[in-house]
Amino acid sequence: MYYYLKRCGFQELGSVGEDGVVHRGRYLLTTMDDRVLRIFPALSTTQKNDAALLAVLPLYSGKKVYCNFVYHNDKFHHSTARHPRNEYRLYLNQELEEGRLLFEQGDIMIMRQAQIEEEDGPQIVYVMDLVKPSAGAFYAECSQIIEDSPLPKNYGIYEGDLAAFEEQVRSLPNAGETEVAIDRTVMRQISAIDPSAVARLFSASSFRDFVLVGYNYRCGITGMVIRSGAYNNLEAAHIRPKSHGGSFLPSNGIAMCRDLHWAFDKGFFTFSDDLKVIVHPQADSDYLRQFDGQSLRVPDNVFFAPDPEQIQYHREHIYGIFTRN
Repeated sequence: MYYYLKRCGFQELGSVGEDGVVHRGRYLLTTMDDRVLRIFPALSTTQKNDAALLAVLPLYSGKKVYCNFVYHNDKFHHSTARHPRNEYRLYLNQELEEGRLLFEQGDIMIMRQAQIEEEDGPQIVYVMDLVKPSAGAFYAECSQIIEDSPLPKNYGIYEGDLAAFEEQVRSLPNAGETEVAIDRTVMRQISAIDPSAVARLFSASSFRDFVLVGYNYRCGITGMVIRSGAYNNLEAAHIRPKSHGGSFLPSNGIAMCRDLHWAFDKGFFTFSDDLKVIVHPQADSDYLRQFDGQSLRVPDNVFFAPDPEQIQYHREHIYGIFTRN
């Protein structure tokens, strides 16, 4: 196993005062050393403030939480700032911190990569633990790793087996039973990223997670779901298919139960500009007919709302393709 350890600092955690007030955004700095950066997605110097979405599995919650990992590189983009930045940040959010200031100065964050099998294929996740001084022997072990590490102060790497960490990993639920949590802060941070780079943030797995969370784990047409724990009959349907150049942006997706997803992909129905269902006249299905003219249940958060251009594309290029076979 290959672990990355980071002792949390005062300023990066928002310079929290004695009154508990946070004076700036909360994040964890990541050293520029390649021995740490090797575990993270490669980010570009030429793309200003390049970023990646990390799927994090905190051992203390067992939920899959998405976090923004950003390379602030305005130093290379003609910045007029007095101190242009050249640094990597892993941004904290309410879901990661369970709605409180969970990360505190002196705590040690441990992280390693893992691969989990999901319906859309394998996904890289970052298993994380937060070790507090009250952890006693394990905290002392982690502190010693950081002290002995060849990295700058407060950073550490370790190759081997951290038994206390791995014991918790073995107690995590299976991938199909893992709840997904996406904080609104993540969407706001994504909105601040250069639009030309946003689409690259998403993969097949994160697309599905974001779309299903956006639709509150309900089919956008029926409003229903069959589920047991984290297992359900929902899928993230591409509006403009990947085979037609569609992206993994959540705005190119709609949560649908599996039979409606299949019918949507085959062009049995589409949507009007005002997002009403249009069932094809040659669709021989009383089941589909019941939804004709019905409005899509659009997510409250506009971040997840269907892109009108993609809706138009589906209507012009996908609708009715079943009749051509």
